[in-house]
Amino acid sequence: MMALRPPAADRLLAAGSFVLGVAIAITLEAVTVLDERSVDLWAIALLAAMSAPLLVRRRWPIPVVLAVLAVSTPYHMLDYPHEAAMPVLVVAAFTAARHSEPPRPAYAALVAVAAVILPVVAASGALGNALLGVGWLFMAFFAGLAVRFRQNWTTAVTARLEQERADEVERRVAEERILIAAELHDVLAHGLAVVNVQASVAAHLIDQLPRREEPSLRELSITLHQLSDTSRTTLHELRAVLDVLHGGEGEPTEPAPHLGELQRLVEMAEAAGVRVDVETDGLRDELPSTVSVVAYRIIQESLTNVIRHSTAKQATVRLDHDGHRLTIAVVDHGPARPSSTVASSGFGIAGMTGRAQAVGGELSAGPGESGGFEVWATLPVPETWRVSS
Repeated sequence: MMALRPPAADRLLAAGSFVLGVAIAITLEAVTVLDERSVDLWAIALLAAMSAPLLVRRRWPIPVVLAVLAVSTPYHMLDYPHEAAMPVLVVAAFTAARHSEPPRPAYAALVAVAAVILPVVAASGALGNALLGVGWLFMAFFAGLAVRFRQNWTTAVTARLEQERADEVERRVAEERILIAAELHDVLAHGLAVVNVQASVAAHLIDQLPRREEPSLRELSITLHQLSDTSRTTLHELRAVLDVLHGGEGEPTEPAPHLGELQRLVEMAEAAGVRVDVETDGLRDELPSTVSVVAYRIIQESLTNVIRHSTAKQATVRLDHDGHRLTIAVVDHGPARPSSTVASSGFGIAGMTGRAQAVGGELSAGPGESGGFEVWATLPVPETWRVSS
């Protein structure tokens, strides 16, 4: 059953309180022999007037209590069946505790109701009914407080869990960025080391030439020596930055994997029971090392997700290189395992997205038309970056 919206629920509650109050009044008049005044149109009108403020109980809880009190006082003073007013009074007391902001005025409103109703009803000779009615009011009031405190506690716990998850996502993404930095260091360090060696060798060969004092050769030698020194200094700075990212505990890392080692991922997946079909279109042997590393990591994480989260026994890896962009697609035919979900806010997908963005690319992931999960990524391939992968 669909939950009622607050205005509709309040209308239903006001009508129910009125009908219940009239039914109680008529029933008590029929089954008991008391000196209370007979139920007439005035009694029904007063019960209706008491129920009407409940229509706005969520918006103005304290004024509603005071309005109910103002109408119920003449009702009791006229000595109509006192119990008939209890449904409205109970709802008003519950509302004051549940919806007042802050709750402090609700305590004063409850005391005011008790202070007025108790002597008015007691004056009619129904002291027991007065005490019982005040007891019901206090029970309804504290029930409202209990509901209020529980909702506040649930909201606080939910907010804390969401914050903890956000912190965990941020921590995982930070760790992934450190790993990306380490792999970029390996790629750049290799290139700079080659530059340093080649510049040093070239400068040394020039220095051994008989005509090394000629202005052009001397200028070339000076330039090569400066290039060698600059590349060596840059290598040291790269290592220092990486040490900072690792909290001062940086250690030499293994060579970063690349697309040339894609067969290793295929074998890993097949060992876990998932057959992987690799389709390539226009893929060249030469790709920028950074792009090759990022592509390898995206495929690795995608296949890992297939193994962990999907019941699929087959996955497809498509690589398409048009000369300017490398397009990657990893598709499985699912469905997902009943106890596992893969969402765009997951740590693995966040890491893959960060890797793609680090080289100027894009990545998206989500359910595919085949019923499984698909990962798409496009990575730019600048012409001047091309080195053997």
